[in-house]
Amino acid sequence: MPQLRYNVATSLDGYIASPDGSADWNIDDSTIDFDALYEEFDFFVMGRKTYETMLSFGGPDENRLCNRPKENVIVASRSLKPEDFPGITILSTNVLEFIRQLKLGAGKDIWLMGGNNLATQCLRAGLVDTIEAAVMPVVLGEGIKLIDSCENLPVRLNLLGSERLESGIIMTSGGNRENCHIDQENGPQVDGVV
Repeated sequence: MPQLRYNVATSLDGYIASPDGSADWNIDDSTIDFDALYEEFDFFVMGRKTYETMLSFGGPDENRLCNRPKENVIVASRSLKPEDFPGITILSTNVLEFIRQLKLGAGKDIWLMGGNNLATQCLRAGLVDTIEAAVMPVVLGEGIKLIDSCENLPVRLNLLGSERLESGIIMTSGGNRENCHIDQENGPQVDGVV
């Protein structure tokens, strides 16, 4: 079954964007194979602001979401109109139930790209299987948090892996303890995924 993976870049102090929504402080690291990363997923789920940020990444040659089937790019929004965005699936209601149904299906994992409001709702609903953070070596002091405050916090995670890249980025992943188990030979796993 597909896993819902909140995969996001964050500052050292836990912000995914500056107060104005920009993320120009993100570090480009040529060692990250984004083509391979995108191939791990069948579905890409995000909120409106994250989608608008993704649009700024350019056309089909630069933006890996542009060539995906409409059904595979899902944007949660109350303000976007489907007729204005025929290349994506827009959900204005029942977003969490839609994600639940995706998780019950077959295929590759689901990339929860953000933003923090949608990620918080998914975390609160117990839908997030892993949080995968590319931690940038920068402190913002303010901005849009990785996760909003919610009544289910703290959520304790099992560390699934961490790696320091030459650029200074720390790639880290943690799995929701309810979905994780410890394999004595292979370490922490999420439903069989090392």
